[in-house]
Amino acid sequence: MLSRYDAVVVGAGPAGSATAALLAAHGCRVALVDRARFPRPKPCADFLNPEAVSALERLGVLEDVASHAPTCIRGMRVVAPCGAAAVGRFQARAGLALRRETLDLLLVEHAARRGAQVIEKAAVEGMGTPGAAGRPVHLRMGGERITLEARLVVGADGLNSRVARSVGLTRRRRPRRAALVAHYEGAAGLRGLGEMFVTQFGYVGIAPVDGGLANVSAVWDLGRAPHVPRDPLAWFAHQIAQAPELAERLRDARRIGSLLGAGPFASRVRHPVGERVLLVGDAAGFFDPFTGDGVWTALVGAEIAAPVALHALATDRLTARDLAPYRAARRRAFRAKWAVERLVSAVVGRPRLLNHVARRLAARPQLIETLVGVTGHQVPASALLRPALLWSALH
Repeated sequence: MLSRYDAVVVGAGPAGSATAALLAAHGCRVALVDRARFPRPKPCADFLNPEAVSALERLGVLEDVASHAPTCIRGMRVVAPCGAAAVGRFQARAGLALRRETLDLLLVEHAARRGAQVIEKAAVEGMGTPGAAGRPVHLRMGGERITLEARLVVGADGLNSRVARSVGLTRRRRPRRAALVAHYEGAAGLRGLGEMFVTQFGYVGIAPVDGGLANVSAVWDLGRAPHVPRDPLAWFAHQIAQAPELAERLRDARRIGSLLGAGPFASRVRHPVGERVLLVGDAAGFFDPFTGDGVWTALVGAEIAAPVALHALATDRLTARDLAPYRAARRRAFRAKWAVERLVSAVVGRPRLLNHVARRLAARPQLIETLVGVTGHQVPASALLRPALLWSALH
């Protein structure tokens, strides 16, 4: 293990591993640090939308993913609380579903092949004050405390990023949502689609994944739920019961592995850059899971971050102002999708409105095709924001 690196990437999920691979491929000395040992389970819907698949191809890892027999996801089905359902299909390219423990391991191995040094079971305790040579990153490995010196620290350590908190880039807010995820064997009626059932308190998704399993993910709004559950298994069963069709399809299914939780989500990023610090993936900003953009955001965010980081390292200009082009580029790339996410969240959070919209979508297939095309990045997000289309969906 070296003590000095051009970049220390904290968090070896898709955002961190992709960033590490891109930097190492250009000759940077990169450490990819994670508190886990891979493979490890990860609460996620396991969905790769079509453009995430394209990003994996650009990264050079799609063949590795394909070798693990991911499931093709050919579209999305949304079921409103009233039972009205609308189905839309991806056009140019299908999405994929692969368990995150497999996907993340493949991405870590890819980063290592590109030259990144992978440091597992290392928890970040904090970061020191930046100096002329870099910023210290303090790790705890077993009972030993280790300090790495990084010219640039890349925070890719998720929603409650320790990197972001260490340098004051986040602010607390009232928790809004939390999630529980499990895999099932023997689920009935899988259609090669991602399906979302909106319930009284949030929504429950199901999709086929590799190994003949189904991913079942429940996301609930803490403002609408009566309480934070003390018994996660009972609450998960309660959430599924809110969607009678889904409950029937899981009646004879068997849960495989542990129930995993994420949240409550209670932090917000003020800026994605700081002094010798750059944030990627969920650490830089969170997309609502309903739109299925998590892995896409991570991979594309890495593609946006890498050129800015490489230029800053090459010129040895690593202040927050020098890294600001990343913030601007990220805004350009994601601004329209943020608007769509807010629109979708507003509708999903109002069951009566969703019932009405779902009936309209079911009666007008071109509307749901546009929505699914936007979520799969096969149609520009601006297409969904056209006043005429929004009027058609609501009236």
